[in-house]
Amino acid sequence: MKSRSRAFTLIELLVVITIIGILAALLLPALARAKQRAKSIQCLSNLKQLGLGCSFYAMENDDALPETSHQTASWIGKLAAYGLTNLYVCPLDTNAANHITSYAINDFLTPNPFGAPQLDFSKLTSIPSPSETLHLAEIWGGEIGSDHFHFADTSSGGYSARSFLQQVAVTVHQGSANYLFADGHVSSLSWLKTRALLPPAITRFVQPNN
Repeated sequence: MKSRSRAFTLIELLVVITIIGILAALLLPALARAKQRAKSIQCLSNLKQLGLGCSFYAMENDDALPETSHQTASWIGKLAAYGLTNLYVCPLDTNAANHITSYAINDFLTPNPFGAPQLDFSKLTSIPSPSETLHLAEIWGGEIGSDHFHFADTSSGGYSARSFLQQVAVTVHQGSANYLFADGHVSSLSWLKTRALLPPAITRFVQPNN
């Protein structure tokens, strides 16, 4: 006896379509988060490689870190000599068209920074605790054309929580930001954790000699 194929009824088709819609609604946000996470990891990789470039530069320049456009040629051009030419933009930087880099240097790690000319932590060996001190971070979207932050200048707000928020993209990575430290390691910190490292807390996160 031959079996007859059974067609789907309209109700069954609607049930299948509904299930597919529910699954899509559940999966799409997860896929979007996974995509953003992948871009965040790429940003961390950028910073890690820039850190390696800074280490190579220091080894060839009497332990000195690359400087900013305020002192000599910008660190961006100096690191290009080590083949680091496609690492300056975070994949999540929505303002990338308006600046050549998503990252900027902590000006406390430059020679005699504006606002604190008596300080000089421009050499790796002069930094008391490199693993605690921020070297590079991501620029807030409104900042244009700068290769360094203005943390040392208290007249511009220094590195109070408010000033830090105005300069650094502290929540671009799902509520966190990526940081390169002076010893070359990278870390992603939530704004809550970053805020705890800023004044009134006394830490070496921004100013090395605290």
